[in-house]
Amino acid sequence: MNFINCSNERVSVLMRKAAIFWSENIAEHIASLLRSVPGTTVVLEDFFKEELKGYYQKFISFNENFKKGERPLAYYQEFLRVNSGFINLLERIKFEALSGYPVMQQSIFHYIYESRYTNTIFTAKNTVGNVLITNYFPPFLNNGFSCFYNQMYFWSIIGAMHPSLLLNNNAFYNALNGYSKEFLTEVCNKFNNINFNLSSLKRPVKRKPLAEIFEDFCISNIEYLEFLKAVKQSSPKIFISPNLTRLPESFYSAVDHQINEHSLVEEINSNIEKYLK
Repeated sequence: MNFINCSNERVSVLMRKAAIFWSENIAEHIASLLRSVPGTTVVLEDFFKEELKGYYQKFISFNENFKKGERPLAYYQEFLRVNSGFINLLERIKFEALSGYPVMQQSIFHYIYESRYTNTIFTAKNTVGNVLITNYFPPFLNNGFSCFYNQMYFWSIIGAMHPSLLLNNNAFYNALNGYSKEFLTEVCNKFNNINFNLSSLKRPVKRKPLAEIFEDFCISNIEYLEFLKAVKQSSPKIFISPNLTRLPESFYSAVDHQINEHSLVEEINSNIEKYLK
């Protein structure tokens, strides 16, 4: 079993598939940050903008090359090296460039967390031939359920962050009806509760309590994914008026980004389900 998606799929094939997903995902993070620059020009210096643009081009290049076919092990290692540099840049921006902008601070933290996750599942330790994935994925559990636990642990944190990142868009928030606002708050609470319950499990982790949390995790992920798709369709069940003025394309790009991530979680969950149910 590998730590990319908790399956027994051939690792070299899965590595390329995951590298395509995460190189594009990180490029989208950078594009989102650059789109936010006009509102933060007072604190985001040109140096940071140029550095971000440079990393954007690098991840686009990675994505294009991974799509062309198999890459040598050294290319994956270069991908991780560049990603580590990007994380360091985000850490600098977080402390040096965005003081007084809590919304952007939240986004930066989110991007750092996902890039660190990317390096974790692609860690270059304990390689065997073309296998780049290690058996270690912290927090360490040292049992057969560690992949399931850690995927749920990571994605429950991400799931709790996602609604607030959308709600930070004032036009979207003002267009939502009361039910939708309550639903998004509930999504945050559910994912936070899942994370808390995972952290509270007795060690070594047993199948039954983990399976119970997994069921809640699957339901929460599906419910939020369906909500995101309804947003894309401008469903009258979500908004105050069915004749909602279309939101900026950048907002829908953010929605698509979240849809892709929660669809990935669905795929991971389908693999976990084979072992826990």
